[in-house]
Amino acid sequence: MAYDYCERRCKIGSRLEPERQLAAKLNVGRYSVREALRVMEDMGIVQCRHGDGNYISGNFSESLLRFISMFILLKKPEFKMVNSLRRGLEGEALMGFINMAKPEAMSRLELCIENMKNGGAKQSAVYDSLFHRYICELSGNSLLSDVLCVLSEATESAIGGVWVGITDTDRTRLIKSHEAILGALVAGNSAEALAAMRNHYDIVNDIYETKGELI
Repeated sequence: MAYDYCERRCKIGSRLEPERQLAAKLNVGRYSVREALRVMEDMGIVQCRHGDGNYISGNFSESLLRFISMFILLKKPEFKMVNSLRRGLEGEALMGFINMAKPEAMSRLELCIENMKNGGAKQSAVYDSLFHRYICELSGNSLLSDVLCVLSEATESAIGGVWVGITDTDRTRLIKSHEAILGALVAGNSAEALAAMRNHYDIVNDIYETKGELI
């Protein structure tokens, strides 16, 4: 059923036929159609609105978040492994950001850094996450942005834990690593931006390993 709608290039927001029509079209019982719709809703393909019908939603980020969160919960990968994946993907996003970014985008990143400097651990963690999310969202690659945002949400507590109880020295290292990324982006220097991003993730790994915590 899902492939049928994809092949017909149904747009997000399109309303599906009633269950009775779908059952007749597919030559199956209405129970089978209802169960298929339930699975498709869990996958983020459709949205079932009680009393209004079923619609193509394309809300894959939520289902991907559930999948990755469950994967991390069950497989318990090392933080460094997950962070390495984020670093690789965000490096690609960085290149897109340099090509797409406008002055207001740089201002948003600068504001994030100011809030990291002036806030407590919780606020700093929030703006740290926003800093990286803005880079992803403005990369011009919506698929890459969705995957990175999901990874960020799935490891949100771990990232927040990096800021909790860190030394003043490590706090300064984190903030300066963000400033180095921003400085390279403002200069339009892709090589320096990538190097600064890699250094940032190395610092995060170092702090996390020192704290000896798990995801």
